[in-house]
Amino acid sequence: HWIIGGDGWAYDIGFGGLDHVLASGENVNILVLDTEVYSNTGSQASKASPKGASIKMAVGGKSAKKKDLGAIAMMHENAYVASVSMSAD
Repeated sequence: HWIIGGDGWAYDIGFGGLDHVLASGENVNILVLDTEVYSNTGSQASKASPKGASIKMAVGGKSAKKKDLGAIAMMHENAYVASVSMSAD
């Protein structure tokens, strides 16, 4: 089974549900499409935005660190975490 969602869901409003699924031990695959901003609201800063990012509503740079969703997921003993950067060389 696959669960697919954006970073607004995974880092914010749906984080409690995501954590519940990870803790359940169910055999599921979770894909988070992380744009590092709230794309549906015109690229506002979110918990997925990196510290210092200059984006809408944080023009001077976001002051808080990005939530480390991968590290949180790895706290569950049966989780495997991988990441891909589409813009990396």
